[in-house]
Order: sequence, then C-alpha cells, then structure tokens
Amino acid sequence: MKLSTALCFVFASTVSSLTWAHAHLQAPSPAEGSTVAAPAELRLAFTEGVEPAFSEVTLTDSTGNSAKAQLRRADNDTAVLVATPAAPLHAGIWTVHWKVVSVDTHRSEGQYTFTVK
Repeated sequence: MKLSTALCFVFASTVSSLTWAHAHLQAPSPAEGSTVAAPAELRLAFTEGVEPAFSEVTLTDSTGNSAKAQLRRADNDTAVLVATPAAPLHAGIWTVHWKVVSVDTHRSEGQYTFTVK
C-alpha cells in the first residue's frame, strides 16, 4: 500500500510540473526599458525551445502603428527567436508583443518596451 501511495505522489508531481511548463521570456535584446540605436533585429531568449512557425512578434510604436516581424530561430538554439522588423524602427518608444508556442505545445505571451534614440 505504501508503494502505491508513493507512486501516485511521484506521478502527480510529474504531471503537475508539466502543466506549468511554458516558455517565459528570459533575456530580450534590446533589453526591457533600454535606449538603443535602431536595431536591425531583436533576439528573444526564452526559458525553453519555441516554434517560430506557430509564434509571432509584433512591434508597436507610441502612436499605435504596428507591424509583425519576420521570425526565425537563432543558429543552434531553439530557445532564441530572432525577430526582423519589416522596416527600420524610427526614434521613439516601441512595445514588443510576443506570442509563442513552446516545443511542448504550450502557449505563452507577453510584452515589453524599449526606446530607439
């Protein structure tokens, strides 16, 4: 009886930890709140691998104009998305809205801002 209780606990713990597995933004570049020269690309590093084909990054300026960026994986790193804006970013505050699907199919989303000088 004790063995079956222990096995149930291990199974429940494993399933519980899997339900919390989502890709969280770990290290964006440009960094959140930073002021930078207009970047040619953004690099979004997540806590786990993501699927570019099922993900999106939208850049919105302070007037509300927005455009989706083209996405690809960084070389040899499934946890880093490289987002290339369709046009050069002009001076001002930009909001990066991201929606990703991790390699284990969980969805997550968020946003952050940076300023182009």
